[in-house]
Amino acid sequence: MKGKKNMKKQGFTLAEVLITLVIIGVIAAMAIPTVMNNTNAQEYKTAFKKAIETMNSGLQMEYATEGLTAQDFTGPEQLVTMFKRRLNVMDQQNIAWPKPDSKTGKTGTDCSGTIFSTQDGMIFCVVSFEGLSAEGNDGTKCDSYNEHPCGTAPNLYIDVNGAKGPNIMTTQSSRPRDQYQATIYAQKVVPYGDAAQEVMYDKPEQSTASSTGK
Repeated sequence: MKGKKNMKKQGFTLAEVLITLVIIGVIAAMAIPTVMNNTNAQEYKTAFKKAIETMNSGLQMEYATEGLTAQDFTGPEQLVTMFKRRLNVMDQQNIAWPKPDSKTGKTGTDCSGTIFSTQDGMIFCVVSFEGLSAEGNDGTKCDSYNEHPCGTAPNLYIDVNGAKGPNIMTTQSSRPRDQYQATIYAQKVVPYGDAAQEVMYDKPEQSTASSTGK
């Protein structure tokens, strides 16, 4: 009709839709790895804190029930036997310390000590452990005041997600991985090294790394 504007419905062309989808895809491809890394990092940190708390719970239960501390166990086998009594621990047979994923191209930490796994999938490896009754112990280690470790620190390795990758030791708290080091004292287990301590206690990353673990 005369005097009326010719109204036409307008929409997106196929080319415009495709361009929009491509842009969304590129943004998603850039964002998803970051989100996944942040999620994994938080899971590693939470699991490590749980692992330390689990070990300490085992020592506390042994002391409350039997009056024994880590001092009273001569070697890693005896200590692991105690943890098996106090924790939900799987059979330690046929459990191997996890190797790093071949995709990472990195070398993980080997642990040939006494290995056991809890029911939530964490794997623990006890090495260089000595109680006061161990032959040749000079009496300065594993004291009741928790001033000296039971053996050479670190003497506990932890993989918080078991055989699942990446199976790499954490060396920077800003980049938490699934493996950590800890030290066993008479009545407590503590993180070993700056990175593990920073993860455990939510401390900011230090500029220089330290090898001390107390």
